[in-house]
Order: sequence, then C-alpha cells, then structure tokens
Amino acid sequence: MGLSVRTDELNLPREALDALKRQGFDELYPPQAEAVPKALSGKNLVVSIPTASGKSFIGYAAALKTVLERHRKVLYIVPLKALASEKRDDLDSFADLGIKVVMSTGDLDSEDRRIQDADIVVATSEKADSLMRHRSAWMDEVGLVIADEIHLIHDPGRGPTLEVALTKMIRKSRDLQVIALSATISNALDLAMWLDADLVTSEWRPTVLKEGVFLDGRIFFDGHDDVIIGEGKEPLWMIVADTVRKGGQCIVFVNSRRSTESLASKHSKDMRELSPNPLSEKDVRLLEGDADTTSFGKKLASCVKCGVAFHNAGLTYSQRRYVEDAFRKGEIKCIFATPTLAAGINLPARRVVVRDTGRFESNSGYSPIPVMEIKQMCGRAGRPGYDPYGESVLIAKNEDDARHLMNDYVRCSSENIMSKLGNEIVLRSHILGLIATGDVGSEEDIVDFIGDTFFGSESSMLGVESAVENVVDFLASEGMVQRSGNDSVTVLPFGKRVSDLYIDPKSAVILRDAVMKMKQDTDDILILHAIASTPDVMTLYPRKKDMDGLFALEEKYSGRFLTDADEDDNYSMELFMAALKTAVLLDNWMSEVDEDTITDSMGIGPGDIRSRVEKAEWLMYAMTEIARLFNPPAEKRMRPMMTRLRYGVKSELIELVSLKGVGRVRARSLFDAGIRNTADLMYVDVGKLAALPKIGPALARSLKEHVGSPPEEMPLPEDAPVPAEVKQSRLSEF
Repeated sequence: MGLSVRTDELNLPREALDALKRQGFDELYPPQAEAVPKALSGKNLVVSIPTASGKSFIGYAAALKTVLERHRKVLYIVPLKALASEKRDDLDSFADLGIKVVMSTGDLDSEDRRIQDADIVVATSEKADSLMRHRSAWMDEVGLVIADEIHLIHDPGRGPTLEVALTKMIRKSRDLQVIALSATISNALDLAMWLDADLVTSEWRPTVLKEGVFLDGRIFFDGHDDVIIGEGKEPLWMIVADTVRKGGQCIVFVNSRRSTESLASKHSKDMRELSPNPLSEKDVRLLEGDADTTSFGKKLASCVKCGVAFHNAGLTYSQRRYVEDAFRKGEIKCIFATPTLAAGINLPARRVVVRDTGRFESNSGYSPIPVMEIKQMCGRAGRPGYDPYGESVLIAKNEDDARHLMNDYVRCSSENIMSKLGNEIVLRSHILGLIATGDVGSEEDIVDFIGDTFFGSESSMLGVESAVENVVDFLASEGMVQRSGNDSVTVLPFGKRVSDLYIDPKSAVILRDAVMKMKQDTDDILILHAIASTPDVMTLYPRKKDMDGLFALEEKYSGRFLTDADEDDNYSMELFMAALKTAVLLDNWMSEVDEDTITDSMGIGPGDIRSRVEKAEWLMYAMTEIARLFNPPAEKRMRPMMTRLRYGVKSELIELVSLKGVGRVRARSLFDAGIRNTADLMYVDVGKLAALPKIGPALARSLKEHVGSPPEEMPLPEDAPVPAEVKQSRLSEF
C-alpha cells in the first residue's frame, strides 16, 4: 500500500484541518490514507486493521465532517466505560471548534438531557440502546454512528446489545452513515456485507511487530532473528528485566487476578533496583484509597513505588486510571494484567508477554484462550514514536508446547467473529425492548428484525421463529406483553417499565415476586439476596471456607427468603449460595464494615465491591419502581437502601454523605464527633472540624461554606459523641 496523503489534502473544513495539524496529524498512515476519503464521502465503512495503526483517527475525521458540514450529531459507541472516557478526552481536544462532546454511560432509565445540546455523544452500547428505548428526540439528528471495537460483537455479554442497537438505527434512518472500527479479523467482509459498507483491511502497522515464543533462554521470532535473553529459574522475570534494561516497558498478561497481584508484589523488589518510581504523598493517598485506606491499595502503592503495577477488575476507577497514566508517562515500567487491559485501551509497550494461553471458564473448565484475544494482547507491542518495533512473546514450557504456540497462535489467523444473539436468554430482553418501543408489532415483525441483524445475515435463521415464540410466551405469561388477533403483540405497563429500566425480564420477575412477599420488617439482607439472585448480577463464587457461614445464614432465615432454591437441585442451590454470599458483601458494605475486612473475608478487591454495589444500587432502584406497580408500601421501605448502597453507610449517615467530599469514612468521623446532620456543622469551629480524623483543613472550610457558617468558634451541642462501633464481617461471625 503506497498511498501518501497529507492531512491538509483531506476534504474537511479549514478549521478542522488546522485543528488536526495542531494536534500533530500531518501525514496519514497508509490504512488511514485509504479509509479516510471513503469515510468523508459519507459511505458506510468497515475498517479492519491492526492495533495502533490509527483506527480512531478515521472515526474522528468523519465526526468532524458530520458535525461541521452536515450539521448532524455523531454517536460514538464503545464497549467499555474506560474506553468511553478515553474517546471523550480525545474528542474534547476539538472544543475550540465549538464542538461539544458528552459522555453518557450511566443511568439507563433516563434520556440524559445534556445530550440534546451535544454534537458528539460517546456512549456504551448499553446506554445507546437504552436511549433508543426512551425514544430520545435527539436520535433523529444523528447522521453518523461510529462503532468502535466492533469485533467485540462476538462477546456473549456485550455483543448482542451492540448488534441490536446498530440494527435499530439502520432500520430507522436510511441516510445514516455507519463506520465500524475493528482489530484485524478473518471475516471482516461478512461485517461489511451486513452493514452494506466498503471494506478497508490492512496488516500495516506503524511499528514492526515481532511475534515469537520463549524457550530455554531464547525468543524464537517468526520471520525475524532470535533474541538471546539468558537462562535462569524464572523465565518471566528474565524477559521483563531484559526489556527494562534496554530502556523499554513491558505488559505481562496472565489469566487470573490473583496472579497479577502476586507477580507484581513478588518482582517489585527486583524492579526497584532497576527503575524505582518515587511517589508523592498525594499519589500514595490516591492509590491507597484516600479516606478509606485498604491493604489492597497499600499493596498497589508499594508496587508502584518500585516501578511495577498490577491491573485487574479489583482496582477502583481512580487506581486503574492512575496506573494507566503512569505507564504512559514511563513512570511504571511493567504492568501485570488480565486480558481486559487489551480491550481497546490505548496502552502500548515495547514488549508484550503472554504467560497463559488458557484460563478457567465456569461452564467448561480450563479452556484455551481464542487466538483473537491473544492477538489483541500482542497488538499492544510497539510504541509509535518511541520504538521502531514491538515484540510479543508467548512463554513455552517445553519443545512440544513451543511448537503448539508457534503454529496455533503466532502463525494462526484470528477466528471468525460470530453473533451471540441467537438464544432465548439473550433475546428476551431485546424482544421486549422492540415491542415496548413499537419497533415491532407482531411475532412476524420480530423475526423480520432479527433477519436484519448480523445474526440474521450469517445464519439460516433455523429455530428463530420457535425461539421468538418461546420468548413472547414467557413475556405474555408474566404480564409484560399481550397477544391479540392477527398475530399482534403489544406491551403492558409492567413490560414497558421493565424495558425502560433496562434489566433482564427474568430479573424483573424475580424482583416482582420478591416485592409481593416483602413486609415492612423484612431484613435488609433478604432484600439484597433477592437482588443478587437476578441474572443481571455477577455473583461471588462461594469458597469452601465460606460455606459454614452461608449455611448458618440460610438456616437463620429459613422460610423468610424472598426467593428460594430448589434443594433437590445442586445447581440451583449453588446459585442460591452465590447470591447469598453476594448479599453478605452488600450488607457488610451498608453496615460500614471497612473495606479491608470485606476484601479479606470475601477474597476480592475494592473494584469488586464497587462493581457489585453499582449494579445492586441500580437493581434496588428497579425494585422500587416495580414495587410502585405491585406493592407500593414496599417502595418506602427500599428507598433509603439505595442511598445506603451507594455510599456504604447506616441510616444515620444518610444526610451527612449528601455533603460534597464526604463519603462513608468521613461521615462516620463527623458523626462520632457529635455532628449528626448538616445543621450541627454550624456549631463547630473550622479548626476543630479540620482536626477530626480524615477531614483536614480544605474539606473543613468547604463544609463550613456549604452551611454558610461564620468562621469563629461556636459551641458544640451537648450531645455526647457516639463511639465508633466495632466493625466485623458478617461471615466472620460463624
């Protein structure tokens, strides 16, 4: 591909060209030179090119064209919230052109009024689909949809939602331009045919990627000279140390979170001798968790001080963002990560090491990782502008393993991507959404819609009619839709609310049944267990050592649970116990058990707490909305629990956590000092307020300003401070 195109030759408004040049975009990479003119012409386009070869620029150029010349909105769909933040930050650089960018990834039961005035909306596929369910008026103004990382359409969790959202938009607006950006995949043509799009494929990269296998002290590269590392007891560390000594950075992918943490901790001392990374007090506080310091955070901070880090789902958002930014700055030399780091986030390294090519799957045991995922990891090797090449290395155990890795991964093409839409569990939510929005009015319409999806384009549709019939039967039997003559299907109030809430209809049934059993004195943990029993919640796996405590709880509340297990069904009982452990986690959180105790007793990280809490808070909201339909008194019982879940506090702290900068730890500090509500802040001197644990001068001043209090000292109320309670994990009681 010998195309050479300068940015200022593109068919874009002058102000856009000037903005691109200011950001350092002077000359296009060869794949960009082929793709960008097509994108600017208004054609649908599928781009399948390697990681780091400039996919994002293609989308950005088309977005500028759409906003500045066509005066239409742009919807930029990404698979992950972390990637949404990255794209929003990139696109914000065009603010001087008057372009307003909004990121929308949160509340799935709202239209997000900020979007009406936005030019570019960055959203996850779930949020995009939710916005369409709410019939947001601004959707009619969208002229371009960019589907980033569209190869993730094969992901069983995220893929069907993206597929359905794109199908809705294409059917709704025939003049809509769709640009799909993908890593290199084998059947990109199938995607292009589905989207009626031109296809641009390339193997070109800005840096040469050397792919190889490590064995016996040597990296055997396919098509390149071998590299001798040397022999030793720990091949992994030898490869990492060799990278750092040569002035490079390294990402090591392993198959479990525990491995990321143990390896980072194990090698932190070794790394400190190679590349120490002094941290400021502010950095330490951020990594440790600021107000609520945890051993997990301390472990991370200790590693980062030595120039190494771990990256997994246990990290909080701020911890994850810090690690990524520090790696980009070169302050961290090596990250031990789970494969999620490879999913679209721009984080290149000189050398990428893949230790594990297999992992444990809940349904199938230990299974090989697909070639596509390994290629995604390896594609992170090579930093454009820093390295002339990148190296990806798979670690072999012996000669037979080396041959397997070379033939089945290094020299092997990625698998074809396949739709995951074609099963009833996935279909029930999307079919309800289609009926609720009026996109379909009959079972025949539903089948026609599915025929327009990627699933419909690649399959014979055998069994689809039967699956649709079964889903509609379920929705009708649960009072969400109703059938009438002439094959028509219409939504009922319960179904419409479930669709707007964007939860699995099966979850809604579980929550409805639980609400109808609820009483005013129903224990919190029973409500939490009902929420954790829904398919929308990723439950915690009960370990052997958890079981005594869980069985004790099951016996204590026997006959009072809002959802029950089939005691004769081992699988049902396993799900029940997993939900119960998750409920214990949530109950601990709302009871102000400190994070260290929770993470240690549950065997999880702080990020796991946040992810479960976030999902549970949403389902608690959904449960209150369902209660309004079926048991209104129960709504009042649950409303305070939403705030308690969000902040992790007992009822007495609800007013205090409403204050800016005050979370669960600081609220408890205030309460224990006799400050029970915002009015009490009037009666405490700012200096004494600042002296309280975890408060400090800046927050003290902010709190006093909030209540409009004078700076001079005022007497405290006569109420004696409430002593802090001893906080124990509920599991530890048994």
